[in-house]
Amino acid sequence: MRIYNFISSMNAGLILLALIGIISAIGSSLWPDIFFKTFYFRLLLLLFFVNMALCTFNSISRFIKQNKRIIKNKRQMLRSICLVMLHLGIVLIIIGAGLNSWLGHSVQLSILQGDTVNINKIIPARTPFNLKLLDFKITFNDDGSPAQYYSALQVSSPGQSDYQQTISVNHPLKYAGVKFYQNSFGYLLDAQAEDGKTAAKSLRVQDGDIITFTATSKTVKIFKYIPNFDPALGMQSKSLEPANPRVIYTVYNGKVFAGVGAASFNEKIKIDENVFITFQQVRPYSILTVKTDPGLPLTTTGGILLMLGISIVLLMPRNKPAVTSGWLD
Repeated sequence: MRIYNFISSMNAGLILLALIGIISAIGSSLWPDIFFKTFYFRLLLLLFFVNMALCTFNSISRFIKQNKRIIKNKRQMLRSICLVMLHLGIVLIIIGAGLNSWLGHSVQLSILQGDTVNINKIIPARTPFNLKLLDFKITFNDDGSPAQYYSALQVSSPGQSDYQQTISVNHPLKYAGVKFYQNSFGYLLDAQAEDGKTAAKSLRVQDGDIITFTATSKTVKIFKYIPNFDPALGMQSKSLEPANPRVIYTVYNGKVFAGVGAASFNEKIKIDENVFITFQQVRPYSILTVKTDPGLPLTTTGGILLMLGISIVLLMPRNKPAVTSGWLD
């Protein structure tokens, strides 16, 4: 009984709660992508769940045993019910958080306009379906800064009619237990390389890619795409609006730096004798956050119960000591 009393006690719960808070603050700062799936966090969550589950059991048991005594006092009975709701709400929140930690998934998906992705290959879904990016666009403010990102998405599932929805920041698509959030965007460049006497070759490149040739030892590195180029600003774009786009590239001869340039679209750049590169157009692509959070209904229900319980207990006048579990009174 001593072990049971300690595990279900207020002191054990407060210790575990403090540890979870401190370790979460440190872990989420140092390892934001993986901390909440680590063994240590899950173990603390499990121990806190056991503590709160036992507290809730004790609270319900005491309420049932003393129901006849407190039923005559409606105010005291309501307070006791609220305390049970409070304990139960915390338990549901912990269960929901545990489900999200163990069974939830979150991945980044980069998708180009017109491309289709089999979602079940990147994240578990209740039913198989494909996601296609029909269109991606950016709206701009008067100063050239981005106002909003929009991705027009189409969902195709076997035996179902195609479903279309345009998402934006804070307005996700929800389908078959999977949520698609607009996160960010990037750029791909269509280019054409002329390599000696061979036929011109079409390329699709992005920042950081290196283009090699067979007719020369020189290489081209795509340094940065700049939507609105101003020589006075160097590598910084005046705005994200494509008012004066340039592709900044560097040329190396082997490992030796040979030059740098700012290419306009459809400008034929000579790299060496009979070796040319032409950047034809830019294709913005959408970056989506794809998530499943199976514990969300439980955490939402638990949060509602917790807030209702706390609000009613705090706002209600107290005449006599209420029946509690000893954890939260």
